[in-house]
Amino acid sequence: MAITYEQARDRVVAELQPTWTNGTFCIDDRTIVENDDMYVFEVGAREYLKDRDPAFEIVGGVTVVFKEDGRVDSLPSVQVATDQSIQRRPNPRPTFG
Repeated sequence: MAITYEQARDRVVAELQPTWTNGTFCIDDRTIVENDDMYVFEVGAREYLKDRDPAFEIVGGVTVVFKEDGRVDSLPSVQVATDQSIQRRPNPRPTFG
């Protein structure tokens, strides 16, 4: 059974937040980004995601959670950016603020 968006977001928090060292851990969840296989999350330092402080910008992969098994992983940003199957929609209950 596939996991929900909220379950996927909770998995990202549980896996990444405990060892986060670059500013204040944050997920910008104002938009739900997904395809049939995975949810995509914008994870970073709040100082960058909200305040746009370039000192906290992170370059690299994109955090994803696979719907079928709930596995948290990272994919190359170019792979996610060019994936035509990825859809975006407003999140009716964002936690980012």
